[in-house]
Amino acid sequence: MPTLEKERIVKELEEKFKSATGLVFTEFRGIDANDMMALRKELHKNQVEYLVVKNRLALLAAKNAGLTVDPKVLKGPTGICFGEGAVPFKLSVKISKKFEKFKIKGGLSEGEMVDATGVKDLASLPTREELLARLAGAMQSPIQQFASVLSAIIRSGVIVLNEVAKVKPADPPPAAEAPPAESAPQSDGPAVGETKA
Repeated sequence: MPTLEKERIVKELEEKFKSATGLVFTEFRGIDANDMMALRKELHKNQVEYLVVKNRLALLAAKNAGLTVDPKVLKGPTGICFGEGAVPFKLSVKISKKFEKFKIKGGLSEGEMVDATGVKDLASLPTREELLARLAGAMQSPIQQFASVLSAIIRSGVIVLNEVAKVKPADPPPAAEAPPAESAPQSDGPAVGETKA
């Protein structure tokens, strides 16, 4: 392969290493062309890119991107799944169950190297969207409970008022007015300044 072509490939791989938050190193030895097409189609459908790479060029590109890759994962035929978050891990594990010859060698998550067991562990984690949905559900539940409690309080208040209205008689009519009192009080004793005769 001409040197210019190798430099171009290394540069492209370096950009992919930098932009992907999750990637999985795989071995595909023994997978026929039809299965490889089906495998790539499934990965592409889920926004994961699968590239067959030369190990030496992949190691050089990873080094240029500032990543430390275990050289053991770059032995034999190597394909790399590039993607975001846990998606490449989940799909790689799913595909490895579907195609026996698709072997997981290891991976990189947020720049940290993980072995094949680590890839399987990361595949079991929920995706960002699943975590956000769980968080929204957890936040929505107390709000719904609070609204239910408020609704129950209002409902019980209305019921109490209805019961009080049934039991309490209608307002009594106003009392008849009393006759006006005399202006001069009557007393048994003499008035001031009078003498008793």
